Amino acid sequence: MFVAAIFAAACHKQEASAAESSSHTFTETPRSAYGFVNSIGVNTHLNYFDRLYGNFPLVQRELASIGILHLRDGVHLQNADYNSMIYGRWAQLGKLGIRFDAVVDPRNNLGPITPELLEKVYLLSDRTIESFEGPNEMDVSGTSNWSTVDRDFNDSLYRAVRQMQDNRSVKLIGPSMAFASHGHQVGDISGRNDFGNLHSYPAGKLPSTIFPEQTEFAKDLSGSHAIIMTESGYHNALNDHSDQPGVSETAAARYIPRLFLENYIHGIPRTYLYELLDESPDPGFKDNQLHWGLIRADGTEKPAFSALKNLISELKDQAEPSHPHPLTWSLSGTKSVIDHMLLEKSNGEIDLILWQEIPSFDSRRQADLNNAPVVADLTLAVRAKSVRIYEPTLQAGLVRTFSETTRFSIEIPDHPLVIQILTP
Repeated sequence: MFVAAIFAAACHKQEASAAESSSHTFTETPRSAYGFVNSIGVNTHLNYFDRLYGNFPLVQRELASIGILHLRDGVHLQNADYNSMIYGRWAQLGKLGIRFDAVVDPRNNLGPITPELLEKVYLLSDRTIESFEGPNEMDVSGTSNWSTVDRDFNDSLYRAVRQMQDNRSVKLIGPSMAFASHGHQVGDISGRNDFGNLHSYPAGKLPSTIFPEQTEFAKDLSGSHAIIMTESGYHNALNDHSDQPGVSETAAARYIPRLFLENYIHGIPRTYLYELLDESPDPGFKDNQLHWGLIRADGTEKPAFSALKNLISELKDQAEPSHPHPLTWSLSGTKSVIDHMLLEKSNGEIDLILWQEIPSFDSRRQADLNNAPVVADLTLAVRAKSVRIYEPTLQAGLVRTFSETTRFSIEIPDHPLVIQILTP
């Protein structure tokens, strides 16, 4: 991880909002709630035995609690005992349904990248690996010929993945850049991977600020492939002024769910938040490297953990909907910047998520912004048998319910408002 840069000061462009209008009508085919929940991933460092990650029962318990099913971690091999311990942990997490993106990097002294090497790791992890990923941020490694190393290593990794005995379900994600604009130095390697890669941090600003500039840079490597955002997030080290700005824990709880929503709207099929845990104590909040986690170094959960846990709980599903049902709906009474996503579950339930895509934190003053909710009227083209409203950032339970209605008033905050709609 290189936390400087990768912030795009791009102007925010609403792709599906009620901005600039007092009334806007949408007719949409919902996306899959199952797909969105599976777009949520998080970075871990399970080999950091001397940090909080060394408390594996805590890691296991918190992952089971939050419901995230996709982890990104590095491939490391040493002696038999070490290998058994590390990948035994991967296998144990696999029993929770968790799958791994496994980063393979030339600086990890793995030796020649062969199908046998990848199969060894794959089997040690009890087949929990769903993707291998190329080198991590070689553009800031200090290696003079880093672009050649990246390109050649990706070629070796591509051949090894394709020659694995059980490779049909294992995908290859291309190498990551610390600065997406450096990708052109490697060139288009889309013919030798399945997904592009992007590390893009909003630098304390709106989740949507990175679009479209950063994804356009990523295409220099990935061509037309979908792009996986293998790192993004917000840190809470407000007393570290050496790098990108931090935000308060309160603001992170508002931004992080929006980050996943905005990325999915903009075509990112999976985002891996950086990271699960604050690795070690830093009571002065002076080292941003130690404050990216959803969980503090003392093992307590930050507000963002609860916000994400509640959002996953409200949207999780067991399967894709077989035949998504288009929905016509309108929002009136506001000219505010409102973003939304429409999802459907396999049981036919519609989930409409609305939020104000506005700043929740003033980085200059290092102060939370007290944004008032926007009052609006939501009208459905068909009568809803029931409507349930949630605010996952604030609480796990219901906020309000309606029944047998086509029109109702809502208050849209600067964090996700989940409206669950069941039609006859």
